[in-house]
Amino acid sequence: MVTDTFDVGNNGITVSAMRFAANLIARGHTVRVVACGEPGAVSPLPGGPEMFWVPELVVPVATRLAHRQHTAFGRPDRETLVAAIKDADVVHIYQPWPLGRAAERIAREIGVPAVAGFHIQPENITYNLGLGRFPPAARLVYFLLRVLFYGRFADIHCPSTFIAAQLRRHGYRARLHVISNGVSGSFRPGPPRVRAAGEPYRILMVGRFSPEKRQEVLIRAVRRSRHAADIELHFAGAGHREKRLRRLASKLPRPARFGYYSQTDLIALIRSCDLYVHASDVEIEGVSCLEALACGLVPVISDSRRSATRQFALGPANLFRAGNAASLAARIDGWIDDPAALATASQAYARLADLYAVDRSAKAIERVYARADDPPQPPIGATGGLYRLFSNAFYYGVFVPAMYLWTRLVVGARTSGARLPRTGGFVTVCNHVHPLDSVLVALAAFPRRLVFTSAPMNLQNQGYGWIVRLLGAVAVPPTAAQLPRFFSELELVLARGRGVHFFPEGELEPYDTTLREFKRGAFHLAAQARVPVVPLSIRFVAPRGVSRLFRRRPRMELVIGDPIDPTTTDPRDDRRARLDLTRRRMREQLAYEPGPSRR
Repeated sequence: MVTDTFDVGNNGITVSAMRFAANLIARGHTVRVVACGEPGAVSPLPGGPEMFWVPELVVPVATRLAHRQHTAFGRPDRETLVAAIKDADVVHIYQPWPLGRAAERIAREIGVPAVAGFHIQPENITYNLGLGRFPPAARLVYFLLRVLFYGRFADIHCPSTFIAAQLRRHGYRARLHVISNGVSGSFRPGPPRVRAAGEPYRILMVGRFSPEKRQEVLIRAVRRSRHAADIELHFAGAGHREKRLRRLASKLPRPARFGYYSQTDLIALIRSCDLYVHASDVEIEGVSCLEALACGLVPVISDSRRSATRQFALGPANLFRAGNAASLAARIDGWIDDPAALATASQAYARLADLYAVDRSAKAIERVYARADDPPQPPIGATGGLYRLFSNAFYYGVFVPAMYLWTRLVVGARTSGARLPRTGGFVTVCNHVHPLDSVLVALAAFPRRLVFTSAPMNLQNQGYGWIVRLLGAVAVPPTAAQLPRFFSELELVLARGRGVHFFPEGELEPYDTTLREFKRGAFHLAAQARVPVVPLSIRFVAPRGVSRLFRRRPRMELVIGDPIDPTTTDPRDDRRARLDLTRRRMREQLAYEPGPSRR
């Protein structure tokens, strides 16, 4: 492992590296770490990795900002890096700074495969430079990081689906491995908290005191709360904005408490609180929030589009509008007013955190290391910018108008029922009973454009394959070994707010009025990505009125059902439950006698 810091317990990247190192050693691996520190210093982990220390690299301005975040830059030392890398099976580089870049070059020279970790969210940089609300600045940082560093790697470790989707959006073509930084087994629920009469409600927020974390939003929200006189705020962390936050918190009815805590003391603090708030605008994963959940603390999380932490919200009551103190105050009051719901949610969140245990993450990163020497592969469905531009022009300018007129006027097809979601990712499923059924589904989603999964032969067909590819279909892999990567890429599509369509019956059976057995792929993807499944059904209706004079075949009617949200936090249980529920809904739709079509 190459990481600029490895001996500072309050830096997220360092904590992640230390946890991975400890778990990999426990699993029988030999781990070496190259980091900035004094020569001869011992490993900060008991029985830990072999340490290779390099001196600090002092960079004007940047070093001062780094020290504010409790990190430093390591100065590349070729002799030290060669000694650490020469007998390794794989090199895991955590940061894209000079030490990491030198490690990649030396690993390439020696012939050791290297994996990069994407732990530096560009928005963290732009916020601390005062450019947080200027999106082009973040886009420039994504571009520079890709050109100067990450473009050299075939494999990148991403702590969340959110950041992996961001990398795809910004042109990163490496294999992206979404693996949580993981939560330590030490974080687990304690005895149920019983609030004594007159004792305040304790609300906790953990994170360094920096602009993007937005602790001030929580302070202002408590001042607006109906329960303000009974709330005591706890801020765990450190940073240069502490004095400013203390001044702001001095106006609260009850004094807020600030402090930096060891892991043992932090766990005790979490267990003594009633609610957790994560107000950050920018977060690459949100391990501090995950640690609170693991202890059974219910969260209220910012819905910021630049934060991955919203992935942990199990319902609308756990999200508030980013930066909006009034919205946060309403959520806080709602949980305080309903202690029974709070107790039930506490158990659900503790179960959710089990999916992010660090030992599971260590097993997943092992699999990445084992395949790190595989040759590079382009992302599924990857195309150039000009091709995408032409594809969109053809889709919206030619395909949609032509197919709308054909299916409505010539075929007589109609759509009824609900509407497809207007925002966010979702999975649609439909019975496969007509050559034009995918066209009806695409028109029903307009103006949104779905990604259609298709048999490889449809994309390879010499006659119509070009149009299938142009319309953005992706081929389902022919072998089971390729499916994990296929579904991982589709998760990124969903994370970017697009819809993905499946025909779970597989083969086309024209005018089949029964529901055949479903394959599980669509429901597996929806469960992993925690997005709604929308059941669609194509039924056949006998011609009526004047249309009976010129139509011999029954006309098609696409019935859209209501979205089916995740049923449980366990992906396997959710997959089974939603597959069964979708089949029942689609049977009901096929037997449904709709009123006038809505379009």
